[in-house]
Formats: sequence, structure tokens, C-alpha cells
Amino acid sequence: MGVFTLLLIQLILLVQWLGFGQASEEQYAAIVASQPAWRIILVPTLGGLVVGLLISRMPGQRYHGIADVMEACALNSARMPTRSDLFAAVAAAVSLGSGAPLGREGPAVHIGASLSAWLAERLRLDRSQSLALLGCGAAAAVTVSFNAPVAAVIFALEVIVGYYTLRVFAPIVVACVAAVVVRHLALGEERFFDLPDYQLSALWELPLFALIGVIGAGVVYVVIGVAHTSRVGWDRLSMPKWLRPMFAGLVFGIVALELPLVLSVGFEATDMALRGALAADWVLPLLIAKLLLVGLAIGSGCAGGVFGPAVFLGALLGAACWSAVQFLGADLAAILPGPLSAPGVYALVGTAAVASAMLGAPISTVLIVFEMTGDYDITVAVMVAAAVSTVTMQAGPWGSFFRWQLASRSVNITTGRDISLLMTHQVADRVSQRFTVAPATIEPLALQAQLGRERLRIALLVDDDQQFAGSVSMTALVSHWHAAAVSDSSDGAEPAQDSGEDYEQSDADSLMPLTQLPLAGCMEPKDVAVSSTTNIVTALNLMADRQLDYLPVVDNLSTDSPTITGVLLKSDLLAAHYDVVKQARQDEFGIT
Repeated sequence: MGVFTLLLIQLILLVQWLGFGQASEEQYAAIVASQPAWRIILVPTLGGLVVGLLISRMPGQRYHGIADVMEACALNSARMPTRSDLFAAVAAAVSLGSGAPLGREGPAVHIGASLSAWLAERLRLDRSQSLALLGCGAAAAVTVSFNAPVAAVIFALEVIVGYYTLRVFAPIVVACVAAVVVRHLALGEERFFDLPDYQLSALWELPLFALIGVIGAGVVYVVIGVAHTSRVGWDRLSMPKWLRPMFAGLVFGIVALELPLVLSVGFEATDMALRGALAADWVLPLLIAKLLLVGLAIGSGCAGGVFGPAVFLGALLGAACWSAVQFLGADLAAILPGPLSAPGVYALVGTAAVASAMLGAPISTVLIVFEMTGDYDITVAVMVAAAVSTVTMQAGPWGSFFRWQLASRSVNITTGRDISLLMTHQVADRVSQRFTVAPATIEPLALQAQLGRERLRIALLVDDDQQFAGSVSMTALVSHWHAAAVSDSSDGAEPAQDSGEDYEQSDADSLMPLTQLPLAGCMEPKDVAVSSTTNIVTALNLMADRQLDYLPVVDNLSTDSPTITGVLLKSDLLAAHYDVVKQARQDEFGIT
């Protein structure tokens, strides 16, 4: 999988070379700044058009990234559509190579994961093995992309797979080791950012770093808000999805005339901010421009990831906070406990704050920052900011940027792995034939007699054409009869004394209320039913909503002529729940 990530990087450089005549990730802005204005505008615009055409061929006409990998792990037993793989890779290369202000880690993880899912399907691996292989692909992609193998392992477990076990941990570690070898052979062993040796001046700054964590979460919320507003705006304009990236690219090019550092991943501005070499006058304009353009790119459907932008925004946020504290400190020097740390320290802390809130993965973020910089001395400050930003983000409705993406598609993976797993299991194997069939026009007394003779408690009712018309249980009949008897008693009539267990031997007078009651008063309508392809969770939720302990199962449920298949009993579904969860624990942990 690491080889494919290297190919993605080379493809991005190829697109950059075709567009601007030169190719370098580290000198992207410098190359763009040397171009004429028409070319700076034209390349992102044409790139956006190509991206839009490519994405129009993908499932759902949208870019597929890390959120889709999370969905595959949580809901689809690590299965992903391979068709989206090639289109997503090429779209991401064109998008980033032509200047879209996004990152490459999302496409890299998606490529690694989808190839792993394809391989798992060909090898017919079970769910546990498929999850492990998908985690291997994602971790290998992160390792090659950022030269951070330790963080890649934790990222795969924390974000992608969703749990920590030796069965998954061991193969992911092996995959990352192999990816390290691939990267070192191809790109060398240098760190991502070559920074000075920073030190934390004093512990009194830790509250400031915690505040940066809160602000970092706020930055992510602003990105989400801009992306949502952009998407709603395009929808109101009725703009075709394949044209939106083109117009977004036009905006990128116009902004790049003055601020070329905001284009693509933005390694130059990030590196300068982390080294404390970025001019203070440029920090706030770059931060605001990048924030707005990232939201526009996401809302317009451009292809790319969000970790690269998170690092960019975090570094500039930290630099801006350092400038603000220094400005205020000039007037408060007498009461400050000590000198400030270097601006690069604040940039690193800001990076951890925004990236942690964006990914929803504080452990991975701390490790990525450490491995990308190799600076251990300020780890405590980075941990404080990452923890606070994650907690702040979790206090909101989504918890991370990826959770917002899933929520915008009405996909919920927050209910837990067990519930998500149960949603992949259909009720077909639990359909029972413990029911009787009766005409919908039958009298309640006759129906109770029929249920008693057949020793059953559920009746499925049919119309004159033998089509499913509704259902009723013995419990509902008894409850309905007793309610009528109590009502008659309140009006002066003598209530029935029979217990309801032996209706044929009851006194005729006590059964009069039942013979006079319509069956419709206690039957469930025909739309209270499921098909054999319904999942266990949906069936149990419907039972809970209707306060039933059974559900009819019918074919052609959405038509006017549903036919009876059987019934689902709540006890059988609960047994299925137990069996599925037990098997999952055995697959994941090797225990029952």
C-alpha cells in the first residue's frame, strides 16, 4: 500500500508540473508566485473542472475519503466499493496538483483502505480479518505520507478500526514497518519538518496552551460552518455538482494572486510558522484566507484530505496566539510569571489543537506532531492542547470533522460497534412460522377460539384476495376485551369475571362485550411489518416504538400486495443479538 501512496505523491507532482512547468511540494507557493496572473487563475480553474468531471463518475457523485473508510469499518464489515478508488486517487492528484487548499492524507488513506478491502474480498476473509487488513492499508498510507509509523499505527486503531486488540495491532505494526522501508528507499529518512530544538520556558504557559486548544476546536467548527454554508449556497443556486469545483478553483486562483501560500497542502507556510520565520503581518491574513478556502473547497466537492489544512491552520493559529500574548505581555510584563516560549512552540501547540479536533484522535495527533518534528521537550504542552481541543469538540454535536461528514449523509456510527454490526445482519434467519392466518373480517371471539385451538398467540390477517392486511396478538385481544369490560362496568354493567384463559367455557353474558367489539380496535395495521432483508436493529426499534413483542414479515412490503412470509419474535431477535455480539468478541479478542 505504501507504493501506491508514493505513486499518488508522484501523480500530484506531475499535475503540478503540467500546470505550472515545475514541481515541488516544498516550493509550491514559490513556483506559483513566479507565474503570470492568468496562469495562476487558469490552472486551479481547469483543475477544478477536471475534478468535477471525475467525481461525477463516482458513487453518489461525491469525493470519497477517510469518512467512507470509517463507515466501511463500522457498518459494512470493512467492505468498500473499488470503483471509487481509482477516480478518488486521480481526482485528488488533480485537485492538489492544481492548487486546491486540501491535504493528501485523506486520499492516501482511502487508497490504502480500499485496496485492502478489495484484497480481503478476493481472499474471502471474515470480518475480523478484513478489518485488520483495512487497518493495515490505512496505516501504511499514513506512514509513507508523513513518515510517522508509530502515529500511523495508533491512527489506524483509534480512527479507522475503532478498537485495540493484539489481533489487529500486530499486523498493522508489520504493515507500518514495511511502509517505513518503502518510504526510506524512495524518499530518504529525513523528518517532515526540520525544526530547531524547542523548550518550554515555564509551566505557567500551560493554561495558555489549554486556551489554544479551545480556540483550535473553534477553528474546526468554523471550517465546518463554511463548508456547510458553501454546500447550501450551491444547492440554492442549483449549480450542477460537477461544475462546483471549477468555480471554487477560480476563487483559489484569484486569492493566490496575493496569497500563494494558501494553495495546495501549504508546506511552506506551515514550515515557516513552525520555525517562527513567518512575518507577523502575514499570519492573520493567511489564517483567515486558508480557513475560508478550505471550507469552500470541501463544500464545493473538491478532492483532498483535511489533516494537511489542519496542520497549516494550527501552526498559524499558534503563531497568531503568540503574537497576541506578546502584544498583551508588553503592557503586563510586570505581572507575567516569566518569559514566553518561542513562537514555534505556540505553532506546534496550535497544530496539535486543530489537528486533534479535526481528526477526533488526540493520541494519534500527539504522536504525529512528535514524529513529524522529533521534538520531545514540548510534548506536555502539545498533549494539553490536544486533550482540551478534543474535549471541546466532543461537547458539540459531531465530535470530529469526519463525524460531521457522516452525519451530513445521515450515517451514524456513534451508536457503538455492536449496534453497527447488528445493522449488517438481516432478520431472514430468524423468521418463525409460529402464527395462524385468519380473515380480516373474523370476529374477535372466533379468532380467540382459533388461537386457543392451535395453541398460538399471533394471528396474521388477510383480505379477500389473501393479501396481508394486518396482525393481532392474543395479548392485544385480551387487553381490548378487558378495557371494554371495564368501560361497560363504569356505565353500570357487570364486568366480565373470566380470566381470559378459557374463553370457550366462559359465561355467555361475560363474553358479550367481545362479540360486540370490532377487530380493528386491537389489530396492528399492515404497515407495521418488516421484510426479510430488514436488519436486526431496525426490527427491534420498531418493536419498541409499537410496544410489541412480535412483527409480521412480508414480501413486497412497499407494494399494495404484500404477501406473508412469517413472524419475528422479540425473544428470537434478542437471541440473535447475543449470538452476533458473542461471535464479534471471539473474532476480535479471541475469547467468548
